[in-house]
Amino acid sequence: MSDTFVGIENENEFFTQHYLAAILSGDLKQTQQQWRDTAAAAGAGYRTPPNALANTHTEYFRYHERIERLKKSDERSDAHRAIFTTLLSALGYSPQPEYVECAEGVVQLLGAVRRSDGAPFLYIIAAVSDAEGEEATLSTPLPLWAPGAVAGEAVAGVATAGADTEDHQMVEAETLVSALFHADEAPRFILVCGVTDIYLLERGKWPEKRLLRFHLDEILGRREAATLDVVAALLHRECLAPDSGDTLVDTLDDRSHKHAFEVSEDLKYALQASIERLGNAAVIHIREVQKKKVFGRDIADQLSRECLTYMYRLLFLFYIEARPELGYAPMGSDAYRLGYSLDRLRDLEIVDLQSEEARHGTYLNDSLTLLFRMLHDGARPAAQQDLTASYTHSFELTPLRTHLFDPKRTPMLSSVPFANEVWRDIIEWMSLTRTRSTSRGRFARRGRISYATLGINQLGAVYEALLSYRGFFAETDLFEVKAAKDKEHDVLKTAYFVPEDDIEQYTDDERVYESDGVNLKRYPRGTFIYRLAGRDRQTSASYYTPEVLTRCVVRYALKELLENEDGSPKKSADEILDVT
Repeated sequence: MSDTFVGIENENEFFTQHYLAAILSGDLKQTQQQWRDTAAAAGAGYRTPPNALANTHTEYFRYHERIERLKKSDERSDAHRAIFTTLLSALGYSPQPEYVECAEGVVQLLGAVRRSDGAPFLYIIAAVSDAEGEEATLSTPLPLWAPGAVAGEAVAGVATAGADTEDHQMVEAETLVSALFHADEAPRFILVCGVTDIYLLERGKWPEKRLLRFHLDEILGRREAATLDVVAALLHRECLAPDSGDTLVDTLDDRSHKHAFEVSEDLKYALQASIERLGNAAVIHIREVQKKKVFGRDIADQLSRECLTYMYRLLFLFYIEARPELGYAPMGSDAYRLGYSLDRLRDLEIVDLQSEEARHGTYLNDSLTLLFRMLHDGARPAAQQDLTASYTHSFELTPLRTHLFDPKRTPMLSSVPFANEVWRDIIEWMSLTRTRSTSRGRFARRGRISYATLGINQLGAVYEALLSYRGFFAETDLFEVKAAKDKEHDVLKTAYFVPEDDIEQYTDDERVYESDGVNLKRYPRGTFIYRLAGRDRQTSASYYTPEVLTRCVVRYALKELLENEDGSPKKSADEILDVT
């Protein structure tokens, strides 16, 4: 469920999770204000959509108690349709039963919304299980009549008589939904009304099984104002299926994609800056303290790989600690959370390291080194000496024997005791959004990136982008330049550098300046630079594959192993796991 709106489940990211949890409420303020203005103008008898929905709770829970006692399927179906007629009326609909044809047969609808030309826009399906006490879901079998088996004409928009005929088959709701979305005249949206849930399905998102699920027990039981506002805005007829104009869901979807892009971009900038910061700190230590030569393409490539590995370690930790439900990071243990976790170090992101000792100390580096080693080697509670002792403050980490945390993969960086100021900057960049100017010329407040609400596709986009970059050393003092048409310099785009002798050949619009707007962006000889590097990623065949494609590949690959044409199993689970 959404951490913010209890009762709303964002399955497979109908909206990006970060948008739903952190941004959606703000984008709905205008809609909610319009409802309040209408209520003020209409007087005491008018209820806003959230209030009208909340007022159905008594009737809903009476139905809930009743349907659990009903034995006959027709009684259960009648009760189910009656309560959802009430709920849908509160959401602005006037449901009238009708029947529509699709390739599979004739489907019974609880109601529909059509455009002025009669084309379907939204279908409503009632899904109630025949079995007493069985939860109705998208897997619930529903009746499907063969064409011509229903008395009367089974055509869109015409209520057909004789639908209680026995000449039907039971088909899963999911199959009916797919058939309706693939019809010649397909609706844009489908609402599936289960016994305790409403599912919002959209034609473009359905192939990826991206949907919103509204748990009515939670929503109408708690009646939290913020949740009711969101439910009403997402499901109300004038928002989801208006008579004209764009739907509110489309507007929110556009904003969701835009925000997901912005968060991904923020992380790309953070990681690019972090790799340069980490790489140059390593170069200085190796050159000045270890007295080793640090130059050349081979060393630059190794340094790039190791810095990238460190950044992926941090990304992994930020994500896994923010998602304790995944069952790895023991965030429920105070000993881990307060003593070892990366999350506790995020609190130091805004600390002003004033003293020399604070800036150049190695507390953050020592903490991260210990944490990386614990993840690679694992951690178990100390042997219990006193049988009366408690394990309250103990925790366990399963060893992650992967290349990511293998210290042998980062010999260069593992030998460097990075200063606190280096890690403080990196953790800050990876924890907070970038500074942005507002329309009034001011700077918007930086927000904290919530890794718990980041989708896997957003992290994948960041991962793939970094594969396009490479590191190199400035062989002489370099100045950065750009195309004159580019109003602002963007470090994520292809970079151009010229030696000092050539900088005079470039106009002021082509030169890149420091943030002070006065000094030119200069890279002294030996500086480690990490920038976009043409076709390095393409020639290495390194790509991030979106989740929808990996699901498809895995599904059909396993299907070949799981069952024969007659449905009998081909291989056991153990045999499949042994496949190489």
